[in-house]
Amino acid sequence: MKKIIVFVAGWLTIINAYAQKGESQWVYRGKDGKLTYKTTPAGDKIMDFSHAGYSGGGVALPVVPVKRVVKPSGGNDDTPLIQKAIDEVAAMPLQNGFRGAVELAPGTFTCSGPVILSASGIVLHGSGSGPDGTTIKMAGDNHTAIVIGRGNTKVPLGKTERSDSGEVNAAHTLITDTYVPSGAVSFTVADASGLALGDTIAIIRPVTENWVHFMEMDNMWRDGKKQTWLKVGARGVTKRKVTAITGNKLTIDIPLADSYDSKFLTQPGVTVMKLKSAPRVTNVGVEFLHIQCPPLEIDYGHAPYAGIRVGGDDCWVKDVYCEETMNTTVLAGNRITMEKVIVKHTYANLGASKPTDFSLEGSENLIDRCEITGGNMYFVWTSSLIPGPNVLLNCTFRGIGSRIQPHQRWSTGLLVDNCTVPDGGIDFMNRGIAGSGHGWTMGWAVAWNCVAKTYIIQNPPGAVNWAIGCIGKREQTGRLFDKNPVLPDGNFDSHGAPVAIQSLYLAQLAERLGNKSLRNIGYAANTAGMFPNKQVKAFSVKTDRDKVLGLNLALNRPVNTSSSARNFGGEKALDGIADTYWRTNDNVTKATFEVDMEGPVNINTAQLSEALGQHIDEYKIEAQLDSEWKLLWHGTTIGKNLIVKFPATTAWKVKLTILKARNYVTINHFGLYLQSENQEKKI
Repeated sequence: MKKIIVFVAGWLTIINAYAQKGESQWVYRGKDGKLTYKTTPAGDKIMDFSHAGYSGGGVALPVVPVKRVVKPSGGNDDTPLIQKAIDEVAAMPLQNGFRGAVELAPGTFTCSGPVILSASGIVLHGSGSGPDGTTIKMAGDNHTAIVIGRGNTKVPLGKTERSDSGEVNAAHTLITDTYVPSGAVSFTVADASGLALGDTIAIIRPVTENWVHFMEMDNMWRDGKKQTWLKVGARGVTKRKVTAITGNKLTIDIPLADSYDSKFLTQPGVTVMKLKSAPRVTNVGVEFLHIQCPPLEIDYGHAPYAGIRVGGDDCWVKDVYCEETMNTTVLAGNRITMEKVIVKHTYANLGASKPTDFSLEGSENLIDRCEITGGNMYFVWTSSLIPGPNVLLNCTFRGIGSRIQPHQRWSTGLLVDNCTVPDGGIDFMNRGIAGSGHGWTMGWAVAWNCVAKTYIIQNPPGAVNWAIGCIGKREQTGRLFDKNPVLPDGNFDSHGAPVAIQSLYLAQLAERLGNKSLRNIGYAANTAGMFPNKQVKAFSVKTDRDKVLGLNLALNRPVNTSSSARNFGGEKALDGIADTYWRTNDNVTKATFEVDMEGPVNINTAQLSEALGQHIDEYKIEAQLDSEWKLLWHGTTIGKNLIVKFPATTAWKVKLTILKARNYVTINHFGLYLQSENQEKKI
């Protein structure tokens, strides 16, 4: 009989550590009180992140006059009622960038389709996100509750179309510097004659074969198939405004979030083009609302409802409580502020593939004082080739098996500032073949004065990532699914002792715009008192320890199955409860059960048990290591409480394949263990 033990871990050591204050060698106050930055030998430095947020940072969110008030109808669908009021305000003229607000009265609005804000200058304003406020109750077919922007109504759950490429005119030149460091605000071009002060420019960084090779991203294979990180010929685009021109030297308004090394970017080189921006929805806000859908024990690919998609620039979402939505928000525009957005999940996401509640798909965005509770997910991720600055500030994210982890294919310039992740990790890392070849996910990122259970901070070739003043366990690993080589730590500075500059973002903002800019966004000062969540306790952690075999390393791990009957998902075989089980659909006698170990785990023993009698006649167990599947065991019958031993191996994933069965498959326990010699003698 297995024994279930529950441990509760507090944050006493973290609280004690927070009484100590260190100093960063990378950003500190000089004798004049100004921020001083250390550079790498190549001249790179931590960028100024203070431009993130609505209207470029440090600007108070507008209070917009109400032009229409909508009350709940009590009917089956209030979507047309709300949309009619929005469309009426959309027909009004712009005054100082705004048309007006649509106020939703207290009560519950049942909505079976998306509320669409496709015109600039409109605010959807509820009467509060609490019990006595405004609730949008989601019903009907799969949809997103609120969509900001044009062309966003028929986008699959979790994605938002972007339409911000702009139109290029004749001004077209190349950067001529041999190396432009990350954090720089100036560079030299071949010909600046076609540019003028105030022009918006696109700095276009090509993906070249030389650069992909330098990043060691041309050697990824999965199950014998080549994996593509970034396609040669793809382009990373950074938008900036020209603030000064001296000869052919350009100065820009916001520092660069990446470096440009001519050795790897030749043919065609880094291009600078003047932009005529395409029309975008701007100055749209959503605030003081509760978005509610029913709790579902489900994988995110089948989840019916998402929260808010922001496909415009200079927009905001404030004081919104999202209950049970999956892939809750997407920030697909620029200069967006998400403030006090709270997301709650009753059940952890099912399956090894994980969703996110904050998807960063634009630049200069600020996620401030937000909270998530949810297991088996990425709290925040980044999309491909997204340049910073993007900032997470003063956020608290809770959930077992969840983490802040930039997700795919090279984003740059992310600041995770004073965030607390007591049950999970903060990772700036190489995801290798994960997904479809996510590879190096992030460069030039900073975790500043954070608290997390674990950190995986790695330096990509030619780039740097930092963890400064952070508390939590440092971990090293190879790129995902590879045992070797173990990648060395990135730049840890003052680890275990928070640094004296409480918030890097607020310090940079105050230095650029003055202390009033802090008050504009709701911070009285840049002090520890403004960051109260450093003492959040971790969740209770359940463990499963067999008296003979030891600790079950597969307990509650994410699992994917090729077949699962309704209410009998693969997670039921990993929950440590004898009466629950995984079951395939009727007449399914061949199936796979793939467990994600969420990191390299050493194992040498498996324990299996069928729930409803002996149905299985042939099976195999494999482990994924170095991007390939290795056979651990091949057998026939399983029955009750089968224990199999194999040579110790490091596994990222473990797969049980049912090759032959006389009826549908039922497994009520699948355990993985690393036995010592003394434990083996007891069997």
